[in-house]
Amino acid sequence: MWSKIKPHLTAGKALYFSHGFSIVYHDQTNVIPPKDIDVILVAPKGSGTTVRRLFLEGRGINSSFAIHQDATGKAKDRCLALGVAIGSGYLFETTFQKEVFSDLTGERGVLMGAIYGLWLAQYEVLREHGHSPSEAFNETVEEATQSLYPLIAEKGMDWMYANCSTTAQRGALDWFGKFRDASKPVFEKLYESVATGEETRRVLDANSRPDYRESLEKELKTIADSEMWKAGVWVRSLRPERADGNESK
Repeated sequence: MWSKIKPHLTAGKALYFSHGFSIVYHDQTNVIPPKDIDVILVAPKGSGTTVRRLFLEGRGINSSFAIHQDATGKAKDRCLALGVAIGSGYLFETTFQKEVFSDLTGERGVLMGAIYGLWLAQYEVLREHGHSPSEAFNETVEEATQSLYPLIAEKGMDWMYANCSTTAQRGALDWFGKFRDASKPVFEKLYESVATGEETRRVLDANSRPDYRESLEKELKTIADSEMWKAGVWVRSLRPERADGNESK
């Protein structure tokens, strides 16, 4: 793809990225832009699906922006214009490297990898101690996503704690440090893997395999077919807003 794009990057043009991956790891991607163009980044802090949905709702999503090359003197103006155009709620400045390091760490960490690992561990412990799939899923995922996380999004972690029961408050305050201490070494190892380019090597290797899509679908099917997420389909179907059967699973 880069070989097809590069010939069109004539002087004064702008090359826009929504992720710093290709530029930061240019030694692996071979993406090295001409010196006489602007190279800019606006990175929405969410999935493409979420960006589009919030744009259509007139709400937008927060984005970071960065300038790798400013050949025209207008790179920042171009960045901000793009940020507004895609519906960014607000824009904060960063660098290509910081964007990609934080993004790859977050995806593998609390945004996706770590949170699923924690959910799965708690679900398994509850099931091993005789709790039903429904109860284990509700206490692990459903209450988090439907009740508690919205409170964090609204006014922060302290607000969520303040609006929970005293048993929940005391337990959370007593235990969060233990989870931090147990997980921080894993996050340190993860960040190092991102910074050294090891994560990039793994991603490029996996995505370059001819059977990548088939392998990915098998991995995702394993998750979908697990007891935990089958319980999730059933629990979500019981939400009041899905009673008419029109909502997706």
